[in-house]
Amino acid sequence: MKHDDTSSSQKPRQSKAPKPDLPVGGSFVPSDDEKKAYDIDIFRAWCKSCGICAAFCPKHCLQLDDEGSPTISAADECTGCGWCELHCPDFAISVHPRRKPQNTPETAD
Repeated sequence: MKHDDTSSSQKPRQSKAPKPDLPVGGSFVPSDDEKKAYDIDIFRAWCKSCGICAAFCPKHCLQLDDEGSPTISAADECTGCGWCELHCPDFAISVHPRRKPQNTPETAD
């Protein structure tokens, strides 16, 4: 019985998802209209001041104070990548889209 192995001659399946137009080693910088704002929450009771969150932040939004505790130094630069949240061993940091303030009706005098 002859075994016909055609798998080696077939081309690998390609994804049908469109690929972004990015230069090699580049990154996408959204316009001001497209840029989303993110809030960073640090749960101090859980934080052991290891500094991992600040070390992994690509935009340096987090800095360590004199005692080694992380502080938010540039919240408006946060891209929402979540690297700080992902690498925190104690789940002491959270990144989420900034909520727009709700419009409250003006009260009559």
